[in-house]
Amino acid sequence: MAGLDKADMEKLEDIINSEDPLEAKKKLIDILDSDELSEEVKGQLRSLLYGNAPFLGSSDRTTGTLVALALTAVVFLVIFFFGYKLYKSIKEKEKKKEEKKKAKQMKKKK
Repeated sequence: MAGLDKADMEKLEDIINSEDPLEAKKKLIDILDSDELSEEVKGQLRSLLYGNAPFLGSSDRTTGTLVALALTAVVFLVIFFFGYKLYKSIKEKEKKKEEKKKAKQMKKKK
């Protein structure tokens, strides 16, 4: 919520989370009646009390986490793909070398 510093935000979260709902509403109404808050914050608290609750936490955290996980997965898959291709290429070269070596040994025996 804009207009609140961290201490005020923690105080509101403590009120909301620690007490029974009726006591929390009473305390929030008392805070609304005080002149400590700006009109914007008071409007947001009113909407909180009447059911149109804005999310108090940051939704950016979950979005950022999901984006980070998606990017990590994509990077991992790209590295895995190219690693697998490199592994197959090296194994194929070794196989060709061994076949060449066997063919040479067969020619020597004849």
